[in-house]
Amino acid sequence: MRVSVGIPFLNSESTIADAIRSVFAQTFQDWELILIDDGSSDRSLEIAMSIDDPRVRVISDGRNCGLQRRLNEIAYLSRGEYAARMDADDIMHPERLARQVDYLDANPFVDLVGTAIYTIDASNNPMSIRHTEPPDTRPGAILERGLMCHPTSMARTEWYRRNLYDETFVGAEDHELYCRTAPTSNFARLSEPLFYYRETHKDPKSYLRSYLLHAQFLRKCYKLYGPDYVGWWSTLRLISQSLFKSGVYSFATFVGAQDVVMKHRNGRPLSDYEMQKALDGLNRVAATQVPGLDRLT
Repeated sequence: MRVSVGIPFLNSESTIADAIRSVFAQTFQDWELILIDDGSSDRSLEIAMSIDDPRVRVISDGRNCGLQRRLNEIAYLSRGEYAARMDADDIMHPERLARQVDYLDANPFVDLVGTAIYTIDASNNPMSIRHTEPPDTRPGAILERGLMCHPTSMARTEWYRRNLYDETFVGAEDHELYCRTAPTSNFARLSEPLFYYRETHKDPKSYLRSYLLHAQFLRKCYKLYGPDYVGWWSTLRLISQSLFKSGVYSFATFVGAQDVVMKHRNGRPLSDYEMQKALDGLNRVAATQVPGLDRLT
């Protein structure tokens, strides 16, 4: 077994079928799929259980333990040499696993590799492209700017087991993990977009709560790692900038202007060629049959 794909899910009935279908659409087929339920109350678990394929394992204990706990469980459940992340509302490009496996095989010193992303809306329409530039993997740069879009990551399974997520960093578990391991690990990011990352903010107040929680734990990361990585003055600057951004976004949400503030996150528009490539990948996923799943959905 080369790759274990882990998808934790919670009340994802509207998107989980597409996520699963994208795993079956991969050109690289030496994989297992671990679907781990975090206490869903909708049809998510029913959809997962409908799949009739021996490569798929569905784990459900009826509890709501949180994403961080489930990610750590996936690390120990994985049987593959490599472990790939994915969220239940995202879609993999059909070449994702093949490209990342080839990269890790060819670069044995690299512990974890991500990819560039397409962003998509609730209807799977491509909106933008991000992270095509080479990443700066120095510890201080990761602390300040992040490393990659978390669900695009594939790592050596043993690396994940040696470096578990800190379950207290709710909403910023990936940032803390990358900051903590940066001095002793090697990271990379492919410039090819091999992942469709869904961005939908239907409820501004709900998104604001998530944003503020994420910012709170980012500041905790700054306090924890900043003095060693960038020095005290830069640490204070990062904390001040985070507090300022939180205030601006809170005000923008209050006056209904949050979309204006969020434009800077949208990446760059796709060229006609990039749009066609993005759509081709999505069409290949949509045309893929999944045993059992198609009878239910």
